[in-house]
Amino acid sequence: MKLIDISRPLPEAPKYPTAPETVFSPVSRIEAGDESNFCHLFTNTHAGTHADAFRHFVAGACGIGEMPLSLYYGPIRVLSVPERTLLTPAHFEGRLSGAERLALHGGGFSYLTPEAAELLVRAGIRCLVTDAWSPAPLDNEKQIHQLLLQAQVAIVENVTLEHVPDGDYQLIAFPANFGRADGAPVRAVLLQED
Repeated sequence: MKLIDISRPLPEAPKYPTAPETVFSPVSRIEAGDESNFCHLFTNTHAGTHADAFRHFVAGACGIGEMPLSLYYGPIRVLSVPERTLLTPAHFEGRLSGAERLALHGGGFSYLTPEAAELLVRAGIRCLVTDAWSPAPLDNEKQIHQLLLQAQVAIVENVTLEHVPDGDYQLIAFPANFGRADGAPVRAVLLQED
């Protein structure tokens, strides 16, 4: 069995345009004579590879620590889609049969149309993973997130799939337990049978 890390290193991950920079601020350093290395981390709940809680766009929905962990573990299909494209149902035609979870490899800048999001819900996708910072274009974040999150489709954003061929894998992508927060970092891994 092969483990494939699809998480982006936090300091190097593309950031959402309005998000602040992630900063690691050293508090103590062994090199400076301190007993240990220790730092403060200044970031946001949607930095780097992360999961959205249902409450990210749905009032009263569960926080990240209450998300069903079963959504983030199990069979997943990696699909390449055209880069820098608004994805329509036609991009998924004949490609979703038997898929429970879906990872979209679109070069980091391909997004769903509302019709494509509705198709994924109807197809029974339980978790959508994307190499973009969002499954939605900047001008339609709310509608597309709500279509997915209200249907209890988990979303994992900002993975890297350049080194992953299309195919079926097992996903392990548990978010950190940040309680009622709207999102949390994820260490996302694909398992590939030998």
